[in-house]
Amino acid sequence: MDYLRAAQPRIVALFLVTVLAAMLLGGSPPVWLVLAVLAATALTVGGAAMLNNVIERDVDRRMERTRRRPTASGRVPPARVAAAGLAGVAAGAAALWAVAGGLAAVFSLLGALYYVAAYTLLLKPRTALSAVPGGVAGVFPALIGWAALDQSWSAAVLFLCVLVPVWSPPHSWALTLALEGEYSRSGIPTPPTRYGEAATRLLIVAFVAVLTAVLAVPLAAGLFGVVYAAGAGTAAVVLWAFTARLVTRQTAEAAWALFKVTGPVLALVLAAAVADKLV
Repeated sequence: MDYLRAAQPRIVALFLVTVLAAMLLGGSPPVWLVLAVLAATALTVGGAAMLNNVIERDVDRRMERTRRRPTASGRVPPARVAAAGLAGVAAGAAALWAVAGGLAAVFSLLGALYYVAAYTLLLKPRTALSAVPGGVAGVFPALIGWAALDQSWSAAVLFLCVLVPVWSPPHSWALTLALEGEYSRSGIPTPPTRYGEAATRLLIVAFVAVLTAVLAVPLAAGLFGVVYAAGAGTAAVVLWAFTARLVTRQTAEAAWALFKVTGPVLALVLAAAVADKLV
């Protein structure tokens, strides 16, 4: 169970939802291929998350939210978690190569490398705005799903590649606002600790505005129809309602509520896009 916790199932689930959306938007893949690609991707993403746990174990010990993680608490030796993480990344990439081809496997390896090396090791400890380039990690699940079908490049896949990176910063920054004290003790630079709470709220508003524009582009381009419009419109209204609450109430509870709602908002947009395509 500790190894499962170290794999961070919530992050894995987010990546798998994006892979699934990319596959369903790209064609009509057989069920066995979808399940195989999702399972292989889960191994790779879970393995990368384990490596993240090992690298950040000292930081995790300083935060109430993360101090009970297996490596931070000392329940599992870091070397074992690192070995399991590397094995997961390698096994997932090999499985993707077998069932979906070399390109999908390469994207999975690049995604793991970017998340662990570029984001966790280089960006996160050094810049308060690491969530912006860190969001690029969300591009790789869409690329895996696209590559698995061996289809030509499409506007739908491009939409996914833009959507997730733009969604990611306000999602992350809402959490740093909600847990500002913990992040301050951790030593990790964040917008609230570096620029202040007011500036962080303005950053979130700006990115929510950009995200709203991203949601509108497929409609203007005729990529999706009324089903997507209903889902994306609902998602935008909900997101703006919680963002407005963050600005007006300026409490940790409002920031936490925004953080918690951003995940379902993204899921609703992806589901609406897939449903529109299927209809």
